[in-house]
Amino acid sequence: MENVVKKGMANLWKGKEAVGGKLYLTSQQLTHEAHKMNIKKEKVEINLSDIDRLEFYTNKVLGIPLMKNGLKVVDKENQQYKFVVNKRETWKDEIEALLEN
Repeated sequence: MENVVKKGMANLWKGKEAVGGKLYLTSQQLTHEAHKMNIKKEKVEINLSDIDRLEFYTNKVLGIPLMKNGLKVVDKENQQYKFVVNKRETWKDEIEALLEN
């Protein structure tokens, strides 16, 4: 893996399962590595050059929108990756800064 610009704990929604793990941002990609205890353990790598847009979303608790910790990454083929992260604004800002370079 290249030099890590930012890393943190993150869940990645795969269907109805929130796959816990770590999210890494490098100058070239965004990578989610699942914890070993998850059922779905595949590493997800998104090249920054493939990202079309970043959006915020609100996670629901018992169907009620409460948790403002969602960051959605949409690639140029319209595939969506929904992450649950701390300080989503910081993640978005840092990804966008790399996209501008």
